[in-house]
Formats: sequence, C-alpha cells, structure tokens
Amino acid sequence: MMPQTQRAQIELIAVIATMAVLLVLTFEVIAPFLVSLAWAGILVLVTWGPFKRLARLVRSQWLAAALVVLVIGSVLLVPLVFAGIELSSRIDAIGDWYQQKMATGWPPLPQWIATLPGVGPRIERFWTGLGTGDPAAVAKARELGGLLIGFLLKVAAALGQGLLLVLLSLVFALFIYAGGEPLARWLYALAMRIGGTQGRELLDVAGETVRAVVYGIVGTALAQGALAFFGYWISGVPYALSFGLISGVLALVPDGQALVGLPLAIWLYQQGQTGWALFLAIWMIFVVGLADNVIKPLLIGKRSSLPVVLILIGVVGGALAWGALGLFLGPTVLAVCHNVVGHWAFPKEDAPEERREE
Repeated sequence: MMPQTQRAQIELIAVIATMAVLLVLTFEVIAPFLVSLAWAGILVLVTWGPFKRLARLVRSQWLAAALVVLVIGSVLLVPLVFAGIELSSRIDAIGDWYQQKMATGWPPLPQWIATLPGVGPRIERFWTGLGTGDPAAVAKARELGGLLIGFLLKVAAALGQGLLLVLLSLVFALFIYAGGEPLARWLYALAMRIGGTQGRELLDVAGETVRAVVYGIVGTALAQGALAFFGYWISGVPYALSFGLISGVLALVPDGQALVGLPLAIWLYQQGQTGWALFLAIWMIFVVGLADNVIKPLLIGKRSSLPVVLILIGVVGGALAWGALGLFLGPTVLAVCHNVVGHWAFPKEDAPEERREE
C-alpha cells in the first residue's frame, strides 16, 4: 500500500501538471486578444470612478457601461478615422499635383534648399533632371516614389490595425465594466493567494502606475497634440489635422512635437509668412513644449517621475510590437513593470532615500 506522504506528493504533482496544461491552453486561446484585453483593462481602470458615478445616476450598470464606451470610442476612433480619410485624400492630391506639374512645367527648386551645404547641389541636380525628363532622375524618382508608397501603405495598415484593436478593446471594456467588481475581487484573491499581503500591495501599485502613465504621459501627449493642431490651424499650415495627430504621437517622446512644429515654422518663413512663422515657433516652444511641465504634474503629481529612457523604449518598442496602439501601451507596460519590481525590491522599510521622500 502506498504511503500517505507519497500519495500526497503524487496528487500535488498531478494538480500542478493539470493547472499548467490548463494555463497553457488558456493562453493559446486568449493570445490573439491579449493586447485588446490589456488596453480594455487600462481603459476601465482609469475611468472606473466616473463609470461608478454614472451607474449610480442612471441606476444601470449596462447603460452606464454603454454610455462610457460610446464616449471613449468617440475620443479614440474619431482621430483614427479622420487620419485615415485625410491620408487617403492627400495621396490622391499629391498624385494630381505631380501630374499637373509635369504637364505645365517643373517649378524651380527653392533657393534655400539649393544652398544647403553638402546635399544642396545634389538635390538641385536631381530636381533639374526630373523636370527635364532625365532618364536617371526619373528612374530614381520612381524608386523613391515606390518607397514612399510602401511607407504610406504601412502607415495605413497600422491605422487599420489600431482601429481594429480599439474596436475589440471597446467591446471587451463593455463587459469588464458590467462585471468589474467580481473580476476585481477575483484578482485580489489571486494576488493574496500567490503573494499574501505583498501580492495585494503590488496589485495596488500596478493599478496606480497605470493611472499615472495614462493620465500623465498619454493625457499630456493628447493635450500637446491638440495645442499643436491649434497652432498649425491658426498659422495657416496646410493639413493641420494630420500634423496635429503626428505631433500628438511624437509628444509621447519628450520634446518630440518639436520635430514637426519647428520645421513647419521654417517652412512658413520660407513662404514669406515671417509673422506666422515667429508665432508658430514661439507657440511650439513656450506653449506646447512647456505644457508637459504644467499638465503632467497636475494630472499625476509626484508619480510622474518615470525614467525618460523607459518612456522612449516603451514608445518605440510598443509601436514595433503592437502598431499604433503600442505607442500608448508600451510605456504603460514598462512603467508598471518598473514600479512593481521597484516596490518588490525595495520595501518601505528598506527603501532608498529618494523613494522615502516620495
């Protein structure tokens, strides 16, 4: 007869093996939806307070969930839809402009480009050859045009992927809102089971970090994109909405919006719009640029002290891994990991001096 201890060990191994198999199978089922589920969880977490107040007001969890999802969907989807429409229309406009210029005569290259040190003469020769129909220049232009079209197609594909992910996230968020409280109890029970009191504390740290990143980094980037769009629009910059969206995305990287705003100010100056060029440069530096130092502390206070390199890696790595949605999800995931690991590695009683000051 098998000893009791040995039987208990065998049963424990069987239970662990069964759980491992179930977890692997579960992961394979939900793997295609992990990014959408993660983004849905983030959306629910940062909007849980307003959702609960709305639910008490309308006296219905499902109605409140539908209303919140509708509002969030409008905020997230409208820019993507407008960006896609404007991108497709601009591609046609660029093609029409090219055909028109080829028919009526190639315009001269602006003098400031021709005088650029090193590359200016090469650009001028290429531009002149393109206007006169030089076979080498035309072949090079077609090659560059193919690269440009390929890039635009990748951008369009990223927008389409981001649109699909947002739609899936909103669907998941609707059900998470409705069943949020049982899910939260389940997560806390699991954290307590795995790590005891510290597991529960780490789960709280993760939630606070998600709110900090979304309110601070993403919220500030959206505000800077809106401010940049206003500056472009009032200055008379063409395609102000597209440039505003690009500026909002680049604002995820510290001072990234200047990569768009300052070249546009130079372009306005070259067009003879000296006053508007000066206004746009001042607006981008002292309004859009400094908004990061004003808006972010108001949104998340001291919790905004995230390493700049962490934000940069999160933005770039997230975009490479998950497309457009990864621009927001990447910094969030890395920031949560950074804070959770730091909280685990440095308990309050053993925290370094800068952590205690926080």
